[in-house]
Amino acid sequence: MREVVLASVFGFCKGVENSVALAEQLINTTKDKKLYSAGDIIHNKGVVEDLKNRGLVPITSPEGYEKGIILTCAHGITPEKRKSFEDAGFEVVEGTCRIVQRNHKIISDSTKPTIFIGKKDHPETISTMAYSKQPCTLISSAEDLDLLSDKITYNAVIQTTYSSNLVEEIRKAIDERNLHVNILTDICNSSKRRRDAVKKLCESCDTIVIIGDKHSANSQGLKKIAENEGVKAFLISDEKDITPEILASKRIGLSAGASVPMTVIKRVRRCLIDGEAT
Repeated sequence: MREVVLASVFGFCKGVENSVALAEQLINTTKDKKLYSAGDIIHNKGVVEDLKNRGLVPITSPEGYEKGIILTCAHGITPEKRKSFEDAGFEVVEGTCRIVQRNHKIISDSTKPTIFIGKKDHPETISTMAYSKQPCTLISSAEDLDLLSDKITYNAVIQTTYSSNLVEEIRKAIDERNLHVNILTDICNSSKRRRDAVKKLCESCDTIVIIGDKHSANSQGLKKIAENEGVKAFLISDEKDITPEILASKRIGLSAGASVPMTVIKRVRRCLIDGEAT
């Protein structure tokens, strides 16, 4: 008999929840203007496609589009991109996660050279680094600390969903190298709780299934946590990705990234319980 155990914390974080709710509100109340999002509002193709079909079209620049309302994505946009939409006559509506907004302000207010600890090319990384008025260096691993000088004091901001293991390795390496770095933020509490919940599942489950987009940093991080605990782990987008290998497990721990809606989580859980694979 296969068991499926839900993590104590999973699915939409508050930032994603607020962004999607704002998108829903705009769709339901805006009748006379075009609606857009500045790129994918969250890292979930199903949600983005559903919102697009209902009128919220993702675009990356104002060129070639009729002016209207542009909703910023949960990960934030650069000041330059915001200005390009404003200059083109678009009304910008803030959909950025409040914690990401806070990090934008912290890095913008820094009077020292800054570093951003996060994933290269991630939308949050790009948006936050762009707010720095000082020289800003991306640190994605302890090895990247070679880019820093031990003669300079830096202020550091951390990506809200970055790997807690990598952050700890970087913190340790900073101390070992006697670098002068003031770390001003941390990963968000929601990410911490979600990761702790997956680690707890690993104590009693032989397999961990994470629902999330392959481009989602927090979903990838959840899978990595399970693997680091020595437990077999799978990252799936929805129930269509369930495989016979997953179903061969006796006790499956189930969690989901911060951009996964409850409807998808319920469908996956039901398919795992019923033993359905495609």
